[in-house]
Amino acid sequence: MVGTSAAPLAGPAATVVRGFRPGDAPAILSEMLAALERGEYEGMERYQLEHAAERLAPDPASSAVAVVSGRVAGWVIPADDDLHVVPECRRQGVGRLLVEAGRRVAAAQGHERLRLWVPRRPGAEAFARACGLAHTSSLWQMRLPAAGMEALAEPEFPPGAAVRPFRLGIDEGPFVALVNRIFLDHPSPIALREEEVRRVHATPGFDPSTILIVEDAASGAMVGFCRAHPFTAADGTPAGEIRLLGVDRPWRGRGLGRAVTAWGVAELRRRGARFVLLAVEGANERAFSLYADLGFGLGVEWPHWTAAALADA
Repeated sequence: MVGTSAAPLAGPAATVVRGFRPGDAPAILSEMLAALERGEYEGMERYQLEHAAERLAPDPASSAVAVVSGRVAGWVIPADDDLHVVPECRRQGVGRLLVEAGRRVAAAQGHERLRLWVPRRPGAEAFARACGLAHTSSLWQMRLPAAGMEALAEPEFPPGAAVRPFRLGIDEGPFVALVNRIFLDHPSPIALREEEVRRVHATPGFDPSTILIVEDAASGAMVGFCRAHPFTAADGTPAGEIRLLGVDRPWRGRGLGRAVTAWGVAELRRRGARFVLLAVEGANERAFSLYADLGFGLGVEWPHWTAAALADA
């Protein structure tokens, strides 16, 4: 399979698609940032691309890289819905090879489908169709401006809910189990791995106070969470992102989703953010309506196109 196979895929113009190697990271990040400047990563922030590039080396089997004449020509990172070909290597069959590689990487990671972000441009959509992909859903970026942050009341948690910060070295297992259970049937399924979460939490600068844990006060079981991430926007404005939040099914409909979202906004406001971003699937009507009611406005659309994963015989 791509990412671990000793037999890489070969294609037009002496293109080879192989697994990620540590030496690929600088070239990938450089092209990511150049593409951001060209407007090809619409709605993304620099820190998000830097984090994406940093995550490749610890998990090389999570991606595949196209090489032309010894230089990185593109990559596919299924976990980030990302397939990219450098401009000078487009329309040479490199993208098709990366789609095939991505389908194999997705299968190796236990996913039934490869999912990629395809911008709403005729050329990009035509390419996706030609590769057997079909539009299945859209992720939307939503934004809460400073006025909306100030207007939002402090969180009020429902009776029976107890809140506390994340505890490093203790909460990783229950947290991963809760996230995977909550997102099992989500329009954008998420499957965390405990070893990956522990690795991220062990990185310098990780702040456990940016994660709120909600427990059932009676049983002590985790029932909800919110991760708030402060960052600096490209223009220097202090900002924040609610990166992930969730509520276990038995606790839905009690106002806990509203409370953890309000907590995330309040936490980012305390850290100086002048606006807050979050992402939500359009098909998730309950969450979409909640965020709109809290004052978040609609922003960038990230259409998701999928194809069946392709396991090796």
